[in-house]
Amino acid sequence: MKILGLGTVAMDVLMEVDQLPVADSFGVISKVSYLPGGSGTNVIVQTARLGAEASYIAKLGDDSIGKDILTSLEDEGVDIAGMRIKPEGISLHTNVVLDKDGQKFILLNFGDAFGTLSTEDVDRELIERCDTFFTDCFPNEAPFFALEFAKSLGKTTVFNMQTGFGTYAAFGIQKADLLEALSQIDIFAPSREGLKDLFGSEDPQQVLPELRKYFRGTIIVTLGAKGVIAIDSDDRVIAVPAVKIDPVDTTGAGDSFIGTFMVAHLQWNQPLDEALRTANASAAYTCLGIGARSSPNAKQLGEWILTHTKGE
Repeated sequence: MKILGLGTVAMDVLMEVDQLPVADSFGVISKVSYLPGGSGTNVIVQTARLGAEASYIAKLGDDSIGKDILTSLEDEGVDIAGMRIKPEGISLHTNVVLDKDGQKFILLNFGDAFGTLSTEDVDRELIERCDTFFTDCFPNEAPFFALEFAKSLGKTTVFNMQTGFGTYAAFGIQKADLLEALSQIDIFAPSREGLKDLFGSEDPQQVLPELRKYFRGTIIVTLGAKGVIAIDSDDRVIAVPAVKIDPVDTTGAGDSFIGTFMVAHLQWNQPLDEALRTANASAAYTCLGIGARSSPNAKQLGEWILTHTKGE
């Protein structure tokens, strides 16, 4: 499977602290690490680790962070021919504050490069060559243009809405833009916050009648420790429990999930329920390491499923 992604790209500055601070308090930093991240690239890296032929489109600055991000993608086997560089630009990066229990909060520094990706920057030949087009619909009109083009060519399209609407609004993206984009989507994977912001509830079954006004494909909503619920295009509901673990760091679990799901369902041809279980296992594996890319390759995932998910 050839999969092309377009969306977020970042460096995660991970700060491990004794406790998450509340208003007017502080936490003590014990360690600082620099880890390649960005939800969109995390997803695409996961597909590459599982054997997909992956490529990515985004815009970086020519700063040290941007150069490190490009190197990390190449090291993971992701084609970077579609990446664009802003001269003297500042690449998007995040500050992730993580406590000893694996709880976190994330602060975004948008920089001045990421948001300048234009429709002219989008490589149409990459879209023509791919089988699946993936996006988180950031940073502006470019992903919407690419979605429409991909759908016109009959590509399988996936939208992973990993944040609430507020982050989209910060980039000037309107709710109407996201709703209109749903007509171009085959697989919609919103966060619970995103689903509530668009349709008024975190429960996909409750909002299904309204959702179906815009979208006829498969919806997938992860529920953390409660597992995942999916509704296919025939309105069949599938609920799969989570794998029971003691998480070290939940950063990137959702990215690992959707990347694995796409490969399992679209490349390995696993039925929807089996692909959801495979993706759950990958997310659980990711939670046992530090950082968004502590996710498994195909061999590691297979061994994990055999030894840790019996009876799940």
